[in-house]
Amino acid sequence: MKEDFLYFIWKFQYFKSIQLCTDQNENLEIISTGLQNHDAGPDFLNAHLRINGIEWHGNIEIHVKASDWKKHQHSQNRAYDNVILHVVWENDFNVFRKDHSLIPTLSIKNCIDPKIQDGYTSFRLNDDVIACGSQLENVSRLHKLAMLDRVFLERIERKAGKILQQLQHSNRDWEECTYRTLAEYFGFKVNNDAFQRLSSIVPIRLLKLHAYQPLQVEAFLFGSAGFLSDEANSPYMKKLHREYKFLSHKYAIKEKEMSLHEWKFLRLRPANFPTIRIAQLSSIIINIPHLCSAFLHISSLESFIRFMQHPTSEYWHSHYHFGKTSQKPISAFIGKSALQSLLVNVVVPLQFAYGTDRNESRYKEKAIQLLEAIPPENNKFTKLWKGYSIKNNSSLDSQGLIELYTQYCQKNRCLECSLGVQVLNSKNKH
Repeated sequence: MKEDFLYFIWKFQYFKSIQLCTDQNENLEIISTGLQNHDAGPDFLNAHLRINGIEWHGNIEIHVKASDWKKHQHSQNRAYDNVILHVVWENDFNVFRKDHSLIPTLSIKNCIDPKIQDGYTSFRLNDDVIACGSQLENVSRLHKLAMLDRVFLERIERKAGKILQQLQHSNRDWEECTYRTLAEYFGFKVNNDAFQRLSSIVPIRLLKLHAYQPLQVEAFLFGSAGFLSDEANSPYMKKLHREYKFLSHKYAIKEKEMSLHEWKFLRLRPANFPTIRIAQLSSIIINIPHLCSAFLHISSLESFIRFMQHPTSEYWHSHYHFGKTSQKPISAFIGKSALQSLLVNVVVPLQFAYGTDRNESRYKEKAIQLLEAIPPENNKFTKLWKGYSIKNNSSLDSQGLIELYTQYCQKNRCLECSLGVQVLNSKNKH
């Protein structure tokens, strides 16, 4: 038995409520179950009960076992002083208030409709990737749209929140914050951590100071990333070595230099090698003087693709790695799918975060409109939803579907999802 099921049972009152009594044999009438609390403190707030004819207003705490109250040390937490009912699956412990009065307990183990419990059990034992997938056709389109909107907002607010945390770490420098956010996503998941560390070693202000000399920007990044530790075997590499030796001494960054083992190449397509991505990032920094301002003005995928069409230096037109010549010519530009990913994961959250920080809704609305205009994503998460009666017409839908799967389906949070609740409700009606 899980607490989330008990929350569901209490919230929707799926138990025999006629002539309900507490475990202390007091008549209990539930006027309002209260509002579910997803933060710290009691599970339901501002409930309204009538116990033995006396009305009570307060909070509800729910546990599988009553003794969990002691295990969770609620007695030492003043947030639980106003609990008026302890709802449990199994009552194995009496809970008292600070004035030593007993908190009424309701055991609901024997009060639950068996159909609801069976439906919940089938959820828990379902091996399907989407536990309720086969039942989604029974959920109304309105509920699907509402849930997708909800999880999309949760996702974009979480991403924006991460950017706002980065803003604080960057001393509220929006340009530095944008650069670090962009650099991290140039890792395209596999090398995100490494790119994040690289951007922390070389701040944007140093790169901008030397942007008029492109070779120095590349030397900064490749050297700090640890790629210039080997012997130089080409004129290009010799120049990078020379520039990095000067820059690392001038700015005292040699001791912060990364190790090659921090970078991952295994099972990556050559176009995704970190060497190629660093060359592309260098080109962006060299050619775009004000990253933050530029990204805030992006309004379409097409304009973003045009804006980011800056070729890498000539060496990377024929090399995926230092000293290794490619048999085939290499594109000098970032691919369209990669740019769409950067737009969705960097530009849109940045616009939303900026609007949140400045309290300017136009930037947040612009971010949402931009996602609505971008074609749907086609990745391992969105593919999971194919065949189910749920839409994926734009990147806004895709972001909602990704959030729904990774934060709800994958974590078995079916009873916190309105789709799962609707499926269980429909089973209860039959």
